[in-house]
Amino acid sequence: MTACDVAVARARERRGGGRGVFATRAFERGECVMIERALVGAQHEENVKHARACENCHRYVGTVSSAVGRRLLEKYANAAPPKPTTREDLVKLASGEATLPGADAFDGPREVGCLGACARNVYCSEACASEAWRERESLMCPGEKGTATNKRALDEFYAHARETNDIFILAAKAVATMCARASRASARDRDDGSSGKEIERDASAAEDFARLPFAVVANAPWWESVATPHDCEDERAEMEFRTTLRTLAQDSLDLLRSAWGETANAWPRFFTLETYGRLIGAFELNNLELVVESPVENYFLAIDAAPDGEEKRAAMRVTQPLLDALDTEYDIPLLGSALFSVQSGFNHDCDPNCEPMKGEEDIDGACVIIARRDIAAGEELTIS
Repeated sequence: MTACDVAVARARERRGGGRGVFATRAFERGECVMIERALVGAQHEENVKHARACENCHRYVGTVSSAVGRRLLEKYANAAPPKPTTREDLVKLASGEATLPGADAFDGPREVGCLGACARNVYCSEACASEAWRERESLMCPGEKGTATNKRALDEFYAHARETNDIFILAAKAVATMCARASRASARDRDDGSSGKEIERDASAAEDFARLPFAVVANAPWWESVATPHDCEDERAEMEFRTTLRTLAQDSLDLLRSAWGETANAWPRFFTLETYGRLIGAFELNNLELVVESPVENYFLAIDAAPDGEEKRAAMRVTQPLLDALDTEYDIPLLGSALFSVQSGFNHDCDPNCEPMKGEEDIDGACVIIARRDIAAGEELTIS
């Protein structure tokens, strides 16, 4: 966790029962209380076509010009773009052959490819690519260098998640993270010359260690956590609904276990339906929407806000047709879901003293918590 000169104590027992998060010092209204990186986060699958971002920190990557070109090529894949824009114009923008006036001020870092050579993920730096690979992506990567033992099953897992609920991808990332943590802890134990029985005992300790970041998060099986749909008119319909969720989770887990055969055999406690269901349930109960402001939107807003004059008119002769073609899609941000360890410990209040809020300087997927009013040291921190 990163803090703004903070801020919070880890969750502790509340008076009257339960747990909460409490301020360790006073905060003024509008002050940043906490900035926290996600335990696990993922961009929504349908949002990828709108926002090209680092898989690890969710910062936008690449140029605004190429982003506009890609969005419009996607939007007009089966139709001609509105005149005077041509498909050739869009191809040049998407490839980087052409650039928009003044857009370089809004460009993100250069794209870095996945270490597993997959086309699924990109990163904002070698450091992010390496961290993601070490923490989870070696298992999650469908590329030729990924460590999944059954790539076909992994492809089927992703397809199943896209067709049913991409929360399964978040849960899989959590499982992969636990496997990586357990493997590193177990390797340290083997290196110290432990005997067979000690290693077996240490393997169990490694599993406990790996689960710790997720164990502090409130959870319940997914099929018990989801609110009953309005069209479930009686107890039987609700039972059928919850049975369907349980079956979907089991199908997803079976594909994951098949994809990661060797790893699943090494850490069987991570691959039970109880564990998997509770991880999904943790996202259902605690996930925070992951939002990162779009540099494409900021670019067009900056053009519109520029001082009147020939320079602005020249720029708008280029940008206005593209903006018209994008229509309401020009301002779509990066959208996803993430699980945060400390934030998930904040209790709900209908009139909370804190709220998640991001400013223009918050360009990655970290959770930013702001004080809604003055907060005293020792006061419980709450959100809606």
